[in-house]
Amino acid sequence: MKKLLSLVGACAACVSMYAQSYDYPWAIGLYGGRTEYAGEWGKDFFNVGAKFHGHAGLSVDRYLNRNFDVTLFGSYGYYGSERGSQEFEAGLANANLTLKYKFPMIPQNYRFHPFIFIGAGARDVMDIDKPSKRESHVDEGFDAVADGGIGINLRLTNHWSMRYIGSYGYGFSDKHDQRECGDWDDQQLLHSIGIVYAFSTKPRDTDKDGVPDKFDKCPGTPAGVSVDANGCPLDADGDGVPDYLDKCPDTPKEAKVDSTGCPLDEDGDGVGDYKDQCPGTPAGVKVDEKGCPLDSDHDGVPDYKDNCPDSPAEAAGHVDSVGCPLDTDGDGVFDYEDVCPDKAGLKENKGCPAVKASVKKLFKQALNGIQFESGNAKIKNTSYGILNQIVKVMNENPEYKLDIAGHTDNSGNSAKNQKLSEDRANAVKDYIASKGVDASRMTASGFGDSQPVASNKTKAGKALNRRVAFNVVFEKTVDANSTEAAPAASPVQ
Repeated sequence: MKKLLSLVGACAACVSMYAQSYDYPWAIGLYGGRTEYAGEWGKDFFNVGAKFHGHAGLSVDRYLNRNFDVTLFGSYGYYGSERGSQEFEAGLANANLTLKYKFPMIPQNYRFHPFIFIGAGARDVMDIDKPSKRESHVDEGFDAVADGGIGINLRLTNHWSMRYIGSYGYGFSDKHDQRECGDWDDQQLLHSIGIVYAFSTKPRDTDKDGVPDKFDKCPGTPAGVSVDANGCPLDADGDGVPDYLDKCPDTPKEAKVDSTGCPLDEDGDGVGDYKDQCPGTPAGVKVDEKGCPLDSDHDGVPDYKDNCPDSPAEAAGHVDSVGCPLDTDGDGVFDYEDVCPDKAGLKENKGCPAVKASVKKLFKQALNGIQFESGNAKIKNTSYGILNQIVKVMNENPEYKLDIAGHTDNSGNSAKNQKLSEDRANAVKDYIASKGVDASRMTASGFGDSQPVASNKTKAGKALNRRVAFNVVFEKTVDANSTEAAPAASPVQ
């Protein structure tokens, strides 16, 4: 027996349909069948040999849930029995409303699906004209009927099914067959076989968001809220706060947000934490688009701490903790414009000390005291003494930078004189560098015979024009590509 049941179950599964009653909540059926009588005239239930009385029927079904349907069933036909020379035969109009139980443990998509039902209704028993010589015993009228029964659906497609219904009706009147002497009230049994069509309606959408409940992953969405294919409220910026609650709908993905969908701003400066490069700004402080306190003069001290808010741009990096320009050497020249910020100097010298009188004297002696061999740039030995003194000056004054200029008289070709003056200036520079002075502290240039200081018409004048001039220059490095330079007093020549 178990094997037989297993085989039946397997076959049912093999031919299962994938329609769900949920998707087809309304159905209408048309039936034909046999009506059987039981009463004082006899009991013809399941009596195949009894006279056939037929009926036609109509049903309307409404799906409630997996357990129950409700069905309205109506039929019209004939009803009765024969006994000897007498006969009870009547017309029968029957209607009932029943609750159907569908055995939910059986999958709803199986092709075969049994059910049972119970309900109540009414019937109208009518005398009918018939060409019969037998005496008819019919007492016409309405009475109530209690109904119950069994049935089975054979699903053909998602819409169409074959159905058998065995409906037992117990009438609450015992007079329709004009006999009330027995223990039987007038009863009926309708065997109905028909075809049923299930209507597909729009699937249930409880929250009315356009996504059927069976697919809706976010049931209960408020009315009017736009949703995605899963029935969940749209969240365009993907911050976890649906658009209808999101006060900041365009938040970048990297931003952490609060319950209203707006970027967190822990310091309350109006710049979200995700782009705030200066978190923890004190309350009330004005900030830029990066969340950093404003620094109008760009000196590195924010405005709310800056006692000197209008410092010039070149003062950046040269201010104290309250944003005022530094004067490290206290000479009245701010560091940002002081070429010699660590040594007190003169304002007219851009903060550098004045060139000592002894140095000026030495450079004056050097003008014509440095001698070269005739027609070339080889320094004579007699010049080394004064050059060594210049080396000493450079070592004792590391802030000095030296500009060396070579000059000639007008003897010979001017182009050659220009070349000779350049070579002699570079020869002096190379000598001083050879004694340990950094070459980067010196520049060398030649002017040929273009800048005479005396007449070239005399031997004495030409001697004065053949010279090497030294000029002290104070330079302050600004960046890798430029310098600020402040000359000392007038060049010593």
